[in-house]
Amino acid sequence: MTTDPDGTIKTSLVIVQNGRGPKVEATQRLAGDGTLAGWSATGQHTMGTKVAETFTRAGGVAKWKSEEEAGEQKVSGSVMFVPIAAAPDIYGTIVRAALRNGGTLPLLPAGEAKVTKVAEHSVTANGATKKLTCYAIVGLDLTPTYTWMNEDGTWWGTAYPWQSIIPEGWDAAIDPLVAKQQEIDRARDAELAQKVAHKPPAAGLAYTHARVLDVAKHKWLADQTVVVVGDKITAVGPAKTTKPPQGAEIVDLAGKSLLPGMIDMHSHTGRSDAVLDIASGVTTVRDVGNDPDELDDMKQRIDAGTAVGPHIVRYGFIEGRGEKAAGSKITAETIDEANAAVEFYAKRKYEGIKIYNSMKVELVPVLAKAAHAKGMGVTGHIPVHMIAREAVEAGYDGIEHINMLFLNFFATKDTDTRDTTRFTLVGDKATTLDFKSKPVKDFFALLRKHKTVIDPTLVAFQDLFVGVPGKILPGLEDTVARLPVQTQRSFLMGGLPLPGDKHATYLAAWDRILAMVKALHDAKVHVVLGTDHIGGLMYHAEMALFVKAGIDPGTVIELGSLGAARALKLDKQIGSIAKGKRADLVVVDGDPLADIRAIGRVVTTMRAGVVFPSAPLYEAVGVKPPAVR
Repeated sequence: MTTDPDGTIKTSLVIVQNGRGPKVEATQRLAGDGTLAGWSATGQHTMGTKVAETFTRAGGVAKWKSEEEAGEQKVSGSVMFVPIAAAPDIYGTIVRAALRNGGTLPLLPAGEAKVTKVAEHSVTANGATKKLTCYAIVGLDLTPTYTWMNEDGTWWGTAYPWQSIIPEGWDAAIDPLVAKQQEIDRARDAELAQKVAHKPPAAGLAYTHARVLDVAKHKWLADQTVVVVGDKITAVGPAKTTKPPQGAEIVDLAGKSLLPGMIDMHSHTGRSDAVLDIASGVTTVRDVGNDPDELDDMKQRIDAGTAVGPHIVRYGFIEGRGEKAAGSKITAETIDEANAAVEFYAKRKYEGIKIYNSMKVELVPVLAKAAHAKGMGVTGHIPVHMIAREAVEAGYDGIEHINMLFLNFFATKDTDTRDTTRFTLVGDKATTLDFKSKPVKDFFALLRKHKTVIDPTLVAFQDLFVGVPGKILPGLEDTVARLPVQTQRSFLMGGLPLPGDKHATYLAAWDRILAMVKALHDAKVHVVLGTDHIGGLMYHAEMALFVKAGIDPGTVIELGSLGAARALKLDKQIGSIAKGKRADLVVVDGDPLADIRAIGRVVTTMRAGVVFPSAPLYEAVGVKPPAVR
């Protein structure tokens, strides 16, 4: 990052993470009020699609153009364009300009940023000390964006557990700055939990005149009463004969539907995800990759009631090391390190481990054996130089992502699946795979034999195969329209860079991916629903994609509740509405058996007997609530 004598700021950003990342060369000029007067950027987005973005403001007219969007607008006063290209230093520009404008700044293409000073902290590295100020920017994402400024008002950097951009030589400052931000987040989380959580009286709560879903039979039970005392369901039966306890709170659900809480089997739970999960009726998630300290803290606070979020089943992330490896606190390159990695998570009472792309093939059975000896499950990506069949035989209990199954037939031991090849190989060849062929049938039989759980995460792949820069994915229009304006723009970036007629090939590949999910289900392979995406909202989208694949709504709901509970070995506790089970319940305005989209019209969610109204939870992260009666 350099500044020319005329004030022009030039930035070069290169991030390589998990075999991919943005590469952006940017130039910006500032107006007298500190906002952007000019901007240009070239390079590539995270998945390799082209960055070619410009912005100018002259004569009261602002113009912007990129591969994703173009616009022109008359402007007056201070207004800030937010680039769609990766540009972390723009946070400093926003802070400075907003503070000169009273703390609030209109944004282009739309929206508003509110900037608030939230902390001061001194950090020391290499014998030098800096006093930094943290500002929270609200309006760029689902949760506040934190950035740190120097005493002279210049931008210092950003610090997060997963990625920090700071001056060279100041690595020692990351942990204390992250800790300070976490203090702020904890206070915000506790305030929200106290505001929205409703604890029924000791006598309990009775949902009366409810239409209750029998998830195993895929049918409604009309005019039912469901009684909850504490965190357990104590009675379920016809309203005429099932009487609420004296002193219980009565909630009349006439005209509404009552379902068991849904289970997201592929989450990377962040603060906004946790809130959106509960708002959307997802009461349990399996987290398959997170900073373990952050995750453990979040789980503890949610369970204690000082934060809003689902029950979290933790699978600890274990990766190899190398240039293309994903960032991970826990890695293994030797047998001793593999055993130590499992022990690390076992001591924290994690339910399983997730093995990732760069793990050495010979360590997979070592990890699986160690995990199973601790009563832990094993899932993951299929590591480079291995195929899915071998991973199952080496001890995998589950496989994450539908592309890993296609790669079983397309990849060889020489294929580098740590980069975008793990997507493009599927896009190029998916239409050639015959699900009725002997190799596929044999593979499905292996999955059945080992009771392997398949988590396709379709919603995480749709954009890669279907996405076009500048267009919202078909079926997501209504959901994206509910998001904060700046968050909506991330859905315009398209998927993989596809030259020539490749887009048509990848559209056909996407149809084949959907068909694979249906073929797996028809073959009685255990399939579950996971997102690897924004919490809650994208779970509804995943359900819709399963229906589009040809699986009926009742079955999809079962897969997302009782089926997932069985995969987690928790079906005695959750997954259906029955006496003695944990009171994880969802009130929905509509009939998702008739139209799966109705699953998104959540009115309230009960998590372990505590009731959360959806609308204020959505609003807390800047999302418009669904229209309900």
